[in-house]
Amino acid sequence: MTKGLVLVLAGTVALNASAVAQTRGAQAPSDPRIGLLEQQLRSVQQQLADIKARQDTTDSSAVLADLKRSTERRQAEIDKRLDGQVRTGLDNGRLTFASPSGAFTFALRSLVQFDYGYFAQGRNPPGVDLNSGSNFRRAQFGFTGTAWRDWSYNFTYDFGGNGIERSGYIYTAYLQYDGLKPFGFRIGAFAPFAGIDDSTGSGDLLFLERASVSDIARNIGGAPSREGASIFAQGDRYLVSVAFTGKKTTDSATFDAQEAIVTRASWLAISNDNVKWLLDANSTHVLKVADPTPNTNAGVFRLSNGPELAIDAVRTVDTGNIDARKVTQWGVETAATYGPLYGQAGYFRFNIDRRTILPDPNFKGWYALATWSLTGETHPYDPSSASFRGLRPAKPLGSDGGIGAWEIKGRYSNINLDYLPSAAPASGGVPGGVQNIWSVGLNWYPVNGIRFALDYENIQVGHVSAPATDISSNAIGLRSQISL
Repeated sequence: MTKGLVLVLAGTVALNASAVAQTRGAQAPSDPRIGLLEQQLRSVQQQLADIKARQDTTDSSAVLADLKRSTERRQAEIDKRLDGQVRTGLDNGRLTFASPSGAFTFALRSLVQFDYGYFAQGRNPPGVDLNSGSNFRRAQFGFTGTAWRDWSYNFTYDFGGNGIERSGYIYTAYLQYDGLKPFGFRIGAFAPFAGIDDSTGSGDLLFLERASVSDIARNIGGAPSREGASIFAQGDRYLVSVAFTGKKTTDSATFDAQEAIVTRASWLAISNDNVKWLLDANSTHVLKVADPTPNTNAGVFRLSNGPELAIDAVRTVDTGNIDARKVTQWGVETAATYGPLYGQAGYFRFNIDRRTILPDPNFKGWYALATWSLTGETHPYDPSSASFRGLRPAKPLGSDGGIGAWEIKGRYSNINLDYLPSAAPASGGVPGGVQNIWSVGLNWYPVNGIRFALDYENIQVGHVSAPATDISSNAIGLRSQISL
């Protein structure tokens, strides 16, 4: 290190000497400034010669050893100070904080989805006019993290909805204990595990909305904002969950809240670099139906859904209120990836036990979908929810040759809410309608966290006992989304 300093000084002096020589050639020899500069140069040269002589005759190993020890001590002090600081990050744009030990973490999160939809009306009955327009389907803001290492939490508010910008409501608010892995315990308001389509995050949905049949199933005893408690076991290839649930945080017109058990079991049967195949079974059993008013034990239950484009809260299939004592739902689903190909399907069944002597109605439905990544990406598997996530572009827009990730998609969904539709309601008939929807579309993921989705739907709703009330429509929906 000292030798390097000597060489640098010597080089500097040489350059100065050269400059002086050039100056002497350009100025008169009698200039007194040249003599003064020459004297200074000779003095510096002598000092350099002395330093070099001492360097050649003195053992500098001890000095270097002391310098090394001093440097290591100072580095250790710096590392200690850094380890004591709160760590911050911007993982994919999400602001995160972590304590020095990692026992406490805090991360801000958001999901904003802005939708536009247009319905081309078919031969619809008078009074049926599906609403075209735009809305903020979801506008969620909140935070997640861990506390004391074994506890985790999630608190999220939503300011969006089906065509109405609300003042805000609790979308998720739970506390979870993770200290007995693979088991977890959760309590608060959350969406209990209730199937593959249900557990696919709102930001990872392949279409603008879930299939009607799975949306009906999840809302019986689950879906976001559902108050309850859950115990589950989760590993890399399995998830088993049981939840006891009550009302939603948005429910206000009920008395003696609903009580239900929601269960799910998932198994990743095949998992390798090219293929992943997921099997799933789920069920919901409503032990107690909510009372509509105080001082009564008469409960009613209603199954309904709209077109799979939620510009507003319109319902195209609807059983109306059914006098009910208990409600049971069960379903089976499967999903698989094969390179850029992805497929998913499910079948669901619904049974309502009446309190009267009328026959107990049952309903059913199913869906199937497939996607193909034009740019070659594969949908990643998320073991924490036993579902598949949206594409992550291999070459994000803005990178060298990057255009993001592109995929085409198609889905067919059916929901049958008819039970003895030709019979009068007084005899137990439920003319809820049969809805079939074909959907095709395109998804573009320019970068992680941003997505644009274009959906086309052909909607057909039939009523066996009242064909004059049938509904038909073609619809186009466009979503722009940012998720952090």
